[in-house]
Amino acid sequence: MTAATLTPELAEAIEFHHAIIAEGGKALVGYDTAKALANIVLLSEIPTTYDKSEQRQVNAGNLLLRGVPGVGKTFFGVILAAISDAKFARIQGRADLQPTEVVGFQMINPSTGELVTEFGPMASAEVILLDEINRIPLKSQSAFLEGLQDRTVTVGKQTYELPAFSFAIATMNPVELGQGTFPLSEAATDRFAIMINIGYLPPSEEEKLVNFDFKRVRLNRLMSKDRIIQLRGAINDQVFLHDLLGRYIQRLVSATRPYNPDTDWHTHSPSELVEKGVDLGASPRAIICWGRLAKVWALLQRGRTEVLPEDVQELAPYVLGHRIWLGPHAASHGLTAEAVIQDVIDRVPIP
Repeated sequence: MTAATLTPELAEAIEFHHAIIAEGGKALVGYDTAKALANIVLLSEIPTTYDKSEQRQVNAGNLLLRGVPGVGKTFFGVILAAISDAKFARIQGRADLQPTEVVGFQMINPSTGELVTEFGPMASAEVILLDEINRIPLKSQSAFLEGLQDRTVTVGKQTYELPAFSFAIATMNPVELGQGTFPLSEAATDRFAIMINIGYLPPSEEEKLVNFDFKRVRLNRLMSKDRIIQLRGAINDQVFLHDLLGRYIQRLVSATRPYNPDTDWHTHSPSELVEKGVDLGASPRAIICWGRLAKVWALLQRGRTEVLPEDVQELAPYVLGHRIWLGPHAASHGLTAEAVIQDVIDRVPIP
């Protein structure tokens, strides 16, 4: 696909994609693939929920970053907020974090006697960073669920809509040397469109950090929030996903689920690894995310206006990695989610 055959909106999206990776390089050395994936989530039009006012609500799917401390995970939120001039807020995960600190609370003003609503960062920020989300107890993790899915928060008896441009990034550490961490629930994990594993930089990139001067970093606004929302719709409408590939995505997702009458799933997976080592496979939400992410991937990474099977396959580790829950004996047998995903791809025929 040549640039001449792209519509103006799609050409603008590709140009923005390259600009954001270059701009992000000012504040974060390396990780070009992770930056590209973050931008792909940002530009994906993923439906959230039914809207009775008939104004379609979409979000950017939310992004989960998993990596060891000190690799720059929090900078992803800073970069995406700066390039869109969005209001940024950071919630630091800790064991005593209360739900009211996330969504807000109501109180009686002692001087007037009126009921006053104080909103938390989840209700007012446009780009919100949930830093070290696995340090937040399950009670407070539940405060995020409504906002991540429905793009609303409930304070007291009132439900409030989040800003039209709303994007959440969560970080978590895979290795903990001490106490104070909590597992993410299946419901919370599934609300993130993709998970990216952030590892250590190659030595050649890591050497650049020796003289890296953060105080000289100046990030420029690249595009308005409203324009980003418009480009999401343009990509979803103008990049073609064949019905056969849609069925392929559905078959891949269903192949991650083991036969289990308790979950009312009575189909055996073609993968023996799934049947023996997986407790819970990917949800229908994975299908919704995967098809729309594939459109953005095909355009921004490959310059095409049509999704091919390899686009679907290349996204598989990021869409499925956090949605496959292995059984308790999987680790002792050396089974990993990555191995399960590859086995599923190998066994599900390409249309």
